[in-house]
Amino acid sequence: NLSKQLNILISDMGMPKERILMDPTTGALGYGIEYGYSVMERLRLAALQGDAMTQFPMIVTPGFEAWKTKEAKVGEGVPEAWGDWNARAINWETITATALVESGADIIVLRHPESVKRIKEAIEELIAA
Repeated sequence: NLSKQLNILISDMGMPKERILMDPTTGALGYGIEYGYSVMERLRLAALQGDAMTQFPMIVTPGFEAWKTKEAKVGEGVPEAWGDWNARAINWETITATALVESGADIIVLRHPESVKRIKEAIEELIAA
């Protein structure tokens, strides 16, 4: 896996391990999230099996990824069934972030305050379960 190899190379260069973050470069919902999700799952499974080079925190940017999609940017000229543009965009960001949290993300970079609120609630529910 490229993430693991990069972590090894960075460590070999003398970077303190406590300063390393992994960014698996995910896509948004409907735009390649499946690949990023799969990479994150494999990294977490390797970490749980004792691979020290995959045990670093993962940072993801669902805010950036979600808000650049057509579904989140376009308010006109789309089917009425898509609903309100603002609500759709927030949902797109929130659903993308939720999937990434569930696949092992440690640090989530979001853009909309409502998405932040919803993700905090989702994490609290996961912890309470």
